[in-house]
Amino acid sequence: MSRFLLTGGNGFIGRHLARFLRERSPAEAVTAAGHEFNLTDPARARELFQAFGAFDYIIHLADVQGNARWSAENAAAQFMANAKISLNVLESWHLCQPQARLICLSSLWAYPEAVADAAEKDYWNGRMHRPTEHYGLNKKLLGVGLEAFKRQHGLRGAALVLGSVYGPEDSTSHVIPSLLARMRQNPDLLEIWGDGTETRDFIYVEDQVQGIFQHLDYNGELLNIGSGQSYSIRQVVDILARLMEYKGRVVYDPSKAAGTACRRINVSLAGQTTGWPANFKLHTLEEGLRKTVNAFIKSNG
Repeated sequence: MSRFLLTGGNGFIGRHLARFLRERSPAEAVTAAGHEFNLTDPARARELFQAFGAFDYIIHLADVQGNARWSAENAAAQFMANAKISLNVLESWHLCQPQARLICLSSLWAYPEAVADAAEKDYWNGRMHRPTEHYGLNKKLLGVGLEAFKRQHGLRGAALVLGSVYGPEDSTSHVIPSLLARMRQNPDLLEIWGDGTETRDFIYVEDQVQGIFQHLDYNGELLNIGSGQSYSIRQVVDILARLMEYKGRVVYDPSKAAGTACRRINVSLAGQTTGWPANFKLHTLEEGLRKTVNAFIKSNG
């Protein structure tokens, strides 16, 4: 029986991943740690990694995050917190759980801004989007540290690049939960930064969790496991407005930055490795957004 430790286990993806793992393993095999362990504190990080016995997999989800606007406005605080978390997790892994595979999660924000079709070979090929590069750099710091510990100490692990994950129980300020909240709060007018043509690799949370699980034993350095599909912000807004029966005006403001324009995660390497995502049934954007809206309405009335 494999045992799993999830940092950030009470966050959006962490809750779904913990539920997924507990459906396939005894509940006691999955430890999902949340804010009760402040991973910016080396002593608390060490305590977490020592408190629950030996693990086979450590899936590191914990970080300080938000949407592009929030990240730009809180750059220094976000950078410092995530750098501390990354270093403390790497050291605690090495000292307390060297037998475990460490799975670190990265994102499209860590790819260079000029790369529209983000393949693993392009990960270091240019500068990231400047307003949010402090977040992407920490993802790269974590990956470099992981590889350094593998080389020097013979440890095992990999970094997986996720898509733009959405779904029920997301209380973050990411694009889709933010849109839902603002539609509810502003019934007459919805203002959106950018012109709506910006694209992202949106992936429903249950699909992304399955992708993480399928690649826990990947033996390379970096692997993209998004949906491989790109959808525009305007597509998302149109579907959400219809499902939410939103009657207000939707106004796009091209003068305000909305992050880099058109991005897609290239999943060719995952396809060659495991058949991801072609050999797995993923939700369509409509299906995933419908489930997300239904859960939002149920929770918020």
